[in-house]
Amino acid sequence: MQILEQREPLRNTTSCNEKFEFEKAQSEKCENPQSFPGVSQLLPSLYLCGASVLSPTLITTLGINFVINASSELPDTPLPSTTNTLYLRVSIPDRPSAELSKHFDEVADMIEEVRLNGGKTLVHCVAGVSRSATLCLAYLMKYSEMSLREAFFHVKSIRPQIRPNTGFFQQLRCYEELRYGSQSVQMLFLECLQREIPDVYESEFRPMEEFYRRQRKVNRCAHEKPLAT
Repeated sequence: MQILEQREPLRNTTSCNEKFEFEKAQSEKCENPQSFPGVSQLLPSLYLCGASVLSPTLITTLGINFVINASSELPDTPLPSTTNTLYLRVSIPDRPSAELSKHFDEVADMIEEVRLNGGKTLVHCVAGVSRSATLCLAYLMKYSEMSLREAFFHVKSIRPQIRPNTGFFQQLRCYEELRYGSQSVQMLFLECLQREIPDVYESEFRPMEEFYRRQRKVNRCAHEKPLAT
């Protein structure tokens, strides 16, 4: 990771749980800024988006103090020249084998530090679907005491297109078990894909899986049907 600019140290001592409960209640009233479609406000202090909507104007208008670029293929995020914005680059590819979990704690701690200091964070990757969403889920687990399942459906209710790749989801499951001693999301094997997926994706693939099983049954019956004499 590369930190390009830092803000002043913390001076706020308010309980993170007290502030989170307030933010959680307020977030139910939050909607994506209509002037910036494609930006998802997960909490009053936390935004998620893809790179295509980013601009210095957006960052200034939303009052963003901390920008996280979770990608290896993008150039550095364009930042406003008129404000001192904290910037962090997590250079990692969107591949199941990539070790994003080694950044979970440090990134979550920095997001929380900015929140406690009265600031706002925007996290992005290329599409705002996998890498950046994964970092937001890790933050919600660590500082909201949400389970992975709760965090996933909270974010999905605001940004339906999120889909961390299966490797990142496995890392989130391990992170949850490390923190809480259990895993709220299980892995399911789908015959149609010939691989495992998180059970929170199961409803999206159920029609495909049912069709695949029906076709296998039809093919098996056709194969077993005796030839007419």
